[in-house]
Amino acid sequence: MFSKSLFKQSCKANGTMWIIITVAVCFMLSCVMLISGNGAISKTKEAIQSTIIEGELRSSLQKKALNYYEIGNDAMARFDETFISEYQSAYMNALAAGMPAEQAAPAASMGAYAAAASYLQNTYVPGLIAAYGYDAESQEAQELQGVVFYVLNPLQEDGTYMFDGFFAAHGENLEHYTDLLANIGDAIHPEEREKYVMNHCAPFMAGNMVAEENVQSVLDVLADYGISKEQYDEFGFSDYSNVKDIAMAAIVDYRANLEYRLDNMKDGQTVESIKEELQKQTTNSLLASLPEEVSASLDELGQMDLFGVLVGSIFFKMAGLLLPIIYMIMVSNALIAGQVDSGSMAYILSTSTKRRSVTFTQAAFLISSLFAMFVLTAITSVICLSIVDVNTGLTWQKLLLLNLGAFLVMFAMSGICFLASCWFDRSKHAMGIGGGLSMFFLVATMLGLFGSTIMPSIIRMEALNYFNYATIITLFDPISILDGTWDFLWKFGILIAVGCACYFAGGVRFRKKDLPL
Repeated sequence: MFSKSLFKQSCKANGTMWIIITVAVCFMLSCVMLISGNGAISKTKEAIQSTIIEGELRSSLQKKALNYYEIGNDAMARFDETFISEYQSAYMNALAAGMPAEQAAPAASMGAYAAAASYLQNTYVPGLIAAYGYDAESQEAQELQGVVFYVLNPLQEDGTYMFDGFFAAHGENLEHYTDLLANIGDAIHPEEREKYVMNHCAPFMAGNMVAEENVQSVLDVLADYGISKEQYDEFGFSDYSNVKDIAMAAIVDYRANLEYRLDNMKDGQTVESIKEELQKQTTNSLLASLPEEVSASLDELGQMDLFGVLVGSIFFKMAGLLLPIIYMIMVSNALIAGQVDSGSMAYILSTSTKRRSVTFTQAAFLISSLFAMFVLTAITSVICLSIVDVNTGLTWQKLLLLNLGAFLVMFAMSGICFLASCWFDRSKHAMGIGGGLSMFFLVATMLGLFGSTIMPSIIRMEALNYFNYATIITLFDPISILDGTWDFLWKFGILIAVGCACYFAGGVRFRKKDLPL
């Protein structure tokens, strides 16, 4: 059934073209992997990802700063209410008891301060924690309590202030809320209070965020995105002064805009709705400030394995198939239809070689030459992967599967071309049908690429995705291979079935048809 002489003849006739095509494909593959692996593609991806992450982190810090400010300002306003109420009551009681006014005032002030601080500790903070839905012993609950009392910086019984050490350690000026209480009845006090809260929220947040345990917790989250401690330090988010400046700028911007918005309220607006809208605008990150489609696309691009996509979906599924398809079209046509058309098939069949042997041997040559070609590309790709230094999820096992997938695509398309070659007696007809279909599949794949999910949504054209349903190359699924799923297996099975069916049908057709010999 297998003719050694015919196989050797096919090798001699097509060997030079096979060598040229194989060398060219391996050279292109090595260029793609080595240049992109050590070039700008990884830097571009890392730069985009770093920009997105830095923007999101900055936005998170701004939101936290505004949240601290709102909590601190509301807490101090409640403190003022309690202080005034307690002070007035204690002062009047002291006077009624015959205490001189000059003694009643400081005594009432001390009692009112203690009562207001107790109110924050025992009533306001527990209510705040409950409103946020946190457990009383949780880290979030402790953070809320810290916001309130670091802003207040309570006066202790020994005459010192609880958190002076914290503020002094960070080089901050020591201001105390007790200094503002003398003006609590003046109209200017709310403005002083808001400024005081701002000047204490920003340092507290900065000191909290640059603490070693908090920095490490952030790095643990960012580890999935490949962000190292050095990159995080480059962002400036572990630097106290920089974080404080971010927080202070956000609060200043928020306060200025809030004052303007409240002075120019429109019908239907409420203070809460204005604050909510303004907080969103003030803390918009890069992604949040862009249209949803653009931000989603940038996020996709930032998380995309560009090297894996380039090698798997661009080269092995398209660019790397072009030259093998040309080889396959020319050889499949030359093996059967070309020899029938030229008359040389008559000399072959005039010997003891049967038609079954001809089709089996020529099919074996075509399949084995394509297999050998992709064995060499597999070796080339594995060697190149071991050389490049790039952050990618591509492994040598996945590379072998990509090469296997590319070979199975060529196996299926070569079966179609072989069937056309066996079906038609004229070379032009065989090449027109088999070769035309093969090139259509490749072009459809190229167009379908721009509608597929591997393209960021910013440049994806959904309408072009229909081309992916018009080509059998779609059954080669590099994304499944790169993602580590097994969806590609049943698609490989279909490619094998198509190839085997076409080769079998081609052999049957050639044996039964009348040849113009």
